Amino acid sequence: MLRRLFRIGIAALFALLACAAAAQSWPTRPVKMIVPQAAGGAPDIVARVVCERLALMLGQPVLIENRAGDGSIGAQAAARAPADGYTHLFAPASLLVTNQYLMKIVPYNAEDDFASVAMIGMSPLVLAVNPALNVKTLADLIKLAKAEPGKLAFASPGQRTLPGLLGEMFRIRAGVSLLHVPYKGAQGVLDTIAGRTHITVQGIPAIAGAVQRGELVALAVSSEKRLAELPGVPTFAETLPGLEVNGWFAVVAPSGTPPEPIQRMNLELNRLLLDSDVSQKLRALGIYSEGSGTPDQVDAFFKKERERWSRMVRELKIEPE
Repeated sequence: MLRRLFRIGIAALFALLACAAAAQSWPTRPVKMIVPQAAGGAPDIVARVVCERLALMLGQPVLIENRAGDGSIGAQAAARAPADGYTHLFAPASLLVTNQYLMKIVPYNAEDDFASVAMIGMSPLVLAVNPALNVKTLADLIKLAKAEPGKLAFASPGQRTLPGLLGEMFRIRAGVSLLHVPYKGAQGVLDTIAGRTHITVQGIPAIAGAVQRGELVALAVSSEKRLAELPGVPTFAETLPGLEVNGWFAVVAPSGTPPEPIQRMNLELNRLLLDSDVSQKLRALGIYSEGSGTPDQVDAFFKKERERWSRMVRELKIEPE
């Protein structure tokens, strides 16, 4: 999806270079990037890779402000910040799309409180199994699950996390009965390796080492296309057409932020995301980028994601909590 939306975006972005001169007066002081998770977590590490290079390109420090919690605190702080271009939010998919379908009360409006700045990249998920299952493909797993309904357990970081939701979507689309076992942290991967659960759905960094060591067998990736790091692993959609559930990160600003800082941030983020060194660092963290896209393209991407998640939550019959 992201590839289709952003394929023409690179040309459009560089066509905007002529407009960048008008934004060169910005920034004249440090820029704040709110990361709505605690320091040291995966989102924080990704943000620091980006912001370290971004500061060099802007000629001003980009100061990361961590807001621990479920993400809502940081999002609310960003939404209430002055719309002057000096505060941005480094946001995961949950804050800008899925929360509004999973939570009864969201203390900000994802659609109205933020202006799109740039897409950072997609964060695909992987379904992997314990080798003792002796399955080599997703079709094999579906056949086994149908033969033994309710006996196979899949581990995820939680029922309302993206991996958990992907696992549930797989269960429904494949027409199988699985036992969902939610965990906190990496214990779900460890239990699948140990055989206490049979299947795990996780981000690539969480299972890459185990797959390389032969402790887990990767059967499917949730991305639109196969990944270079796992070239022999098909996408979910190759077996179950239309099944694509990815995490992602984007940068947004408070609604009403002037166009000049948004354009400058967008252009500089695009330049750094296309840099091979930055791209390599992000891929090591499970983030895949094809450039930032224009703000309008990011808006269009958010719209499609909201439409898709609205349908999926209805299909999963999940009630907001």
